[in-house]
Amino acid sequence: MASERERRLQEIREILTRFPSTQREIAEELARRGYRVELSTVSRDLRALGAVRVTNRGWGAVYSLPQNLPPTPEGEGELARGLRDFLLRAEASGNLVVLHTGPGNAQALAALLDRARLPEVVGTVAGDDTIIMVVREGHDARHLASKLRRMAGLD
Repeated sequence: MASERERRLQEIREILTRFPSTQREIAEELARRGYRVELSTVSRDLRALGAVRVTNRGWGAVYSLPQNLPPTPEGEGELARGLRDFLLRAEASGNLVVLHTGPGNAQALAALLDRARLPEVVGTVAGDDTIIMVVREGHDARHLASKLRRMAGLD
């Protein structure tokens, strides 16, 4: 039998699958479903699920599971859409590319970058509004930064 936390995490997955939500909206929906939780508990649960805080023109600041980010228009790549929505600047330094986003958007963009499995990239580390990408040996970080800026419509 599943623990209360496991059941609550499943409920939050279901809530976020329906629509990106704020912590308060998640807590209110959980209360309707019979769970008594504080916002701090919801915050820990969101971290455990890998949920990301997304700020987008249509939603405001909400949480979503990376796999539940809105679908891309037909013929448009998920990464290209994410770069256009979130990327503000991309700069290269040595074998690193530093990406800047708006507050709360770095984790969502990093999830898209990780899912894209770019051959030039060893991995990403995301904070609140900054992502560091480690570029593989034999690849040019400046070229990658330029490629990402072009995909975002910044160049």
